[in-house]
Amino acid sequence: MIQIQNYSEKFESEYWKAVIDKIPTPCQKLILKSCKKYLPTNFFDESSDEFKTLLLAPLQKLKEAYSFINENSLEIMNKESFIKSDKNNPPMKKLYKKLHDSYSIIANSEVNKVSVRVRLVRSSGLNVCPYCNRDYINCRADNVAGAQLDHFFSKAKFPLFSICLYNLIPVCGNCNRIKGAQKLEFSSPFDSSINWINDITFTYDGTTSDDMKIIVKTESGTEHNIAGMRIREAYQIHSTEVLELIEKKQMYNNTQNEEIQKVLGKINLSDSEIKKIIFGPEITEDQFKNKPLTKMMYDLHKELKIYP
Repeated sequence: MIQIQNYSEKFESEYWKAVIDKIPTPCQKLILKSCKKYLPTNFFDESSDEFKTLLLAPLQKLKEAYSFINENSLEIMNKESFIKSDKNNPPMKKLYKKLHDSYSIIANSEVNKVSVRVRLVRSSGLNVCPYCNRDYINCRADNVAGAQLDHFFSKAKFPLFSICLYNLIPVCGNCNRIKGAQKLEFSSPFDSSINWINDITFTYDGTTSDDMKIIVKTESGTEHNIAGMRIREAYQIHSTEVLELIEKKQMYNNTQNEEIQKVLGKINLSDSEIKKIIFGPEITEDQFKNKPLTKMMYDLHKELKIYP
């Protein structure tokens, strides 16, 4: 629902340093030797540090690797990563278990007395969950994150991606928990190929609290996010906000403006200033990251022709 921009080079460097402090060079080399057996041959370029290439691979590169593995080398990856077992969730081999378990150690480690988990959330520029745009995820202290980090590609099934920066998405606990139980192909907020503003839109049906229904329309690339994380169901409790907005719109007319002007007396306000008093400031796309429900209200303001 909210697109996340890539992190700054400064933060990427910060994250890289935090990782190599916890993953020794011999372990890095073993991981690289193993993963080259099942990653696309063009995954690594001529970079002098291939482990860094893996760690900071952008979302598009991870997506391509994920698709390649599923289509061409899943059996090889599983053989490299897991101990042979008849169980649905076989135990990981020691090397990949170390990589998998290092996620929590790295996320909770501190740089200048601020945890990496908190620094990651702050660096994303998010105060609300990018999946639902309902719950705050802001940090409560330098070592107390308000967000959980969703492994977009499951670290249980793809342990190689356990600590890849662009596989970690700051989200609310509800979205993280519900998504984790699904087997759908979700869309990552880091995916710049999706038009997040236009591909998810809110509208409504009904006129009273008894029949009001909030409708979320999606394009094919984002439908699994909305359906799989039960976003439509979550938004139904916000019918009150929608009804209040509709009532304000019905009241906002020339007669109402004249009455407001009379009440204010000598204070001569323009129509746009009165509109701002009634509906609040116009919502911009930049605000989606900072305030809950802004995407819904943005779309409804347009539908009701409150703001263009």
